[in-house]
Amino acid sequence: MISTLQKTLGSIEQNQAVSDTYSDYRKFSEEFKKYVHEYFQDLNKFDVSEFFDQFAEIKEYISGFEELVEEFQDKDRFYALPSDGIFLKTRKLGKLFFLKMNWGLLGVRNQFRSLFKKEPIPKNYRKHKIHRRQLAELIYFVRFLEDVNTIVEDALSFRQDIFQSIKSIDQQIENNLLANSKWIENDFALQLTELRKQIDTKQIEIELKFKGLKEDLDLQYAELHSKTGTIEFPAGKIQSGKLTKKADACLKKQEKLFTNYNSRVFALFEHWRLVYEIRFSNLSVTNIFNQHEAKLESTLEEVLLGEDSFFVSVLEAALKKIKNESDLQDVEDNLLTKQLLAGRIPAYIEKLMETDFAPYFDLLQSECSKEFENIPSSYLLPYKKGWHKNLGSIKLRETNVNNIVVGCIGESIDSPLTIQKNTLANGIHQSIANTSELAGIVEYALEYYNAGDLENGSNQLSEFGEGIERAVQKAKENKQYNTRLSTDVLEQIDRINTNFISEITTATTLDNLDQKQTEMIRKKRIRDAKNVLSNSLAFFKEKFSKSQAQILDVIKQGRLKYTAYREVLGLSEKKETIGSELSNYLSETEISIARLPLMYQRLFRIAPIANAKFRIERPKVIQQLEIAYSNWTNGKFAPTCLVGEAGSGITSMVSVFKEKFGHQYAFYRFDLDRKISSEEDFILFLQTVFADLEFNSVDGLIEEIQNLKGRRIVVIENVHQLFLRKLYGFKNLSEFFRLISQTNSQIFWLSTCLLYTYKYLNYTLKMSGYFGYVVNLDSLNKEQLTEIIIKRHKFSGFKLNFLPPKEFHPKRSYKRMSEADKQTYLEQDYFNRLYKFAQNNLSLALIFWMRSIVSVEDNIFHLQYKHLEYSFFNTLSTSQITTLHALVLQGGLLLEEHAAVFAWQKEESFAHLMVLADDGILIKRNEVYFINPLLYRQISDHLAVLNYIH
Repeated sequence: MISTLQKTLGSIEQNQAVSDTYSDYRKFSEEFKKYVHEYFQDLNKFDVSEFFDQFAEIKEYISGFEELVEEFQDKDRFYALPSDGIFLKTRKLGKLFFLKMNWGLLGVRNQFRSLFKKEPIPKNYRKHKIHRRQLAELIYFVRFLEDVNTIVEDALSFRQDIFQSIKSIDQQIENNLLANSKWIENDFALQLTELRKQIDTKQIEIELKFKGLKEDLDLQYAELHSKTGTIEFPAGKIQSGKLTKKADACLKKQEKLFTNYNSRVFALFEHWRLVYEIRFSNLSVTNIFNQHEAKLESTLEEVLLGEDSFFVSVLEAALKKIKNESDLQDVEDNLLTKQLLAGRIPAYIEKLMETDFAPYFDLLQSECSKEFENIPSSYLLPYKKGWHKNLGSIKLRETNVNNIVVGCIGESIDSPLTIQKNTLANGIHQSIANTSELAGIVEYALEYYNAGDLENGSNQLSEFGEGIERAVQKAKENKQYNTRLSTDVLEQIDRINTNFISEITTATTLDNLDQKQTEMIRKKRIRDAKNVLSNSLAFFKEKFSKSQAQILDVIKQGRLKYTAYREVLGLSEKKETIGSELSNYLSETEISIARLPLMYQRLFRIAPIANAKFRIERPKVIQQLEIAYSNWTNGKFAPTCLVGEAGSGITSMVSVFKEKFGHQYAFYRFDLDRKISSEEDFILFLQTVFADLEFNSVDGLIEEIQNLKGRRIVVIENVHQLFLRKLYGFKNLSEFFRLISQTNSQIFWLSTCLLYTYKYLNYTLKMSGYFGYVVNLDSLNKEQLTEIIIKRHKFSGFKLNFLPPKEFHPKRSYKRMSEADKQTYLEQDYFNRLYKFAQNNLSLALIFWMRSIVSVEDNIFHLQYKHLEYSFFNTLSTSQITTLHALVLQGGLLLEEHAAVFAWQKEESFAHLMVLADDGILIKRNEVYFINPLLYRQISDHLAVLNYIH
């Protein structure tokens, strides 16, 4: 084993590039595994009786001793020795007394013998019978068995320690090789050499111990030989029965010793077998990881990183020409439009969208799991920790490692790879978004450069250059992002491999097996319980949130009504009217927005959305329009009115409808941008709509339309402009209703109307009765509102920095956040507040967004939410409230129209409107007074509380 490990080390150290050593390492490991299995098989076949058979040589040696001899006792057998006990000394004293008496009688006898001239009888000590063979069996077998246990136990313990050391070094080599990307120099060779020395030393030590034991036994035999058959060592002590009993006890003790140590070594090698099963699977897993990582790296290089440098180079070339004001037409038509927008960027995005990276991860997970399917699940392993240190017997139990293996694969491979798969998918999605954003910046810069609706004096070329410069910066950031994404994913895959090997290797150590198995089972049960709990909580959370929202809405409405009624009834003290800070904030809105770059102003201007990328997805609205249109084509009554708040996106929905169905019939679209109060003006408007027909009245128009051979689609936007809330102010609107009712078969009428105006007209004129379909724009949610604003902003190429709002009181956790996390938190906080402020009114949200920009530095917009105090509503007079109500219903009023609605003199209306305009509550545009968009939501809510609108 040591030689094989030394060869393994030599092979690794010759070539320290780890990926190249796996084949050699596997070859040497296979050879080492063979030794492990061979010794394991020998342990299974081991029979302790085979060891005891070696005692036959001792038995043969003992049989060479005489059965019985008789010899004179030594003098020491009669005289007390310092080592003798009192009892033995007393017995020796008696024995000596009788010996002396004997010798006295012998002296008298010798006196008589001398008379007869006979040889005197010598004075001898008594004889004793020595059972030499039985004594030899006691010394050279029983005593040997007793004394040799220490040597055997030491040898067995040393053997176990050596195996444990070899296994430890073997494991360290594996950890060094598989858990590091580069081989780390270690003293493994020195450790193996030291083990060899220990084995040689132990062999000499054992030989010396046996030699010493033999000499000691010889001394014991010589000592007992002179004592056997005396009171010091009676012959009864070496009776055959007693010797056999003692020998059997010694043999059983030795058998138990061998069994214990063999059980330990068995457990060690049983676990070693598991280690090697795991090791070869780990080698295969590492190979699988390397193969899939190489394929993924190649695909990422080809698909993700292939175009970044090209984008940067083209944009830099375009920017250089723009700054030099040379070849601008080539910049516009070739570099930006042809090469980027129409060529490489769409192809790049399409390639990213078509490439599916998920199979790389799914196949990697599947192949890794298969590598562990053939590992035996059952092993006989120690029950307790520290088994190798305890000299007592150990308990082995059947251990199922399947739970550990499956758990480690799940925790260290499946879950992390799933995370990386999602991370890469999100990264690719973000890369697509980044590239689309880059295209948007370039596209919008071109659109702005070619725009013909800008004010005189605007330096379009300069702004165009600044836009392309931001595009260059964005392209470089995209390149860095893609490089970092690719590098991070590949590094994480390496780390997953390393972590898994470390985890499963640690988990399958003997000390951790029980704990890890219990832990994996517990985690699985916890996961199952969490799934059940999370599903239950999600259900109850959804129910609770709906109930909570309803309760909070009722409380809010009640509080508003309570405050308003207290003010009306004079129960609360009137506060100051609109504060100067708020008044300045409202009146300076246009000035603040005008400070922003012209490109940004144009991007966020309040106008119908021409660019389809900025539109709001409203599938329910489109579906209802499709149903209405389909029914009209089938000959059913289907005039349709599209209803929504000012700035909620009605015009954009009309544009979507036109794109879907405008090509099927002649399509006419007209916008009522001013009030039409007289009958003459209404006829003139209709003559504009139906310029191909001749008529002078509504009846004449109806007749002409009924005689039309072809069908057509007519869209009239802002039909609320056809009435003025005064006496006889509804006639034009009534005539319009009559027109659409009688011409429905020939014309698909699509009208748009403000929400509160529609509710008012439906209450007064039963407006819904004149339409087959009334389609209400569904409300925007916070995510949609956020997406719309961020999408527009990204086209500018500017970066964002959110500042904490005034009176900001964050939680403690905010202070511990990183700067990036703080920005994420502040962004979410801003949009939460913005949605609460604007709700369904997109125009209001766009204006407030621009108004929130406090400064622009180094192409970075710094935004701060400004809380507005609206308590001044309670101080508004009745005439001011009714004016605001009229403006909400009419959408906007000229001075003359306001005077007509309230039957006031123009001077009186002017004074009334100017007060509200000076405070910023109203804004004046093209002589028309409108409610300040920053107050529209709050004013409509206040009017609803006062029951002016519903």
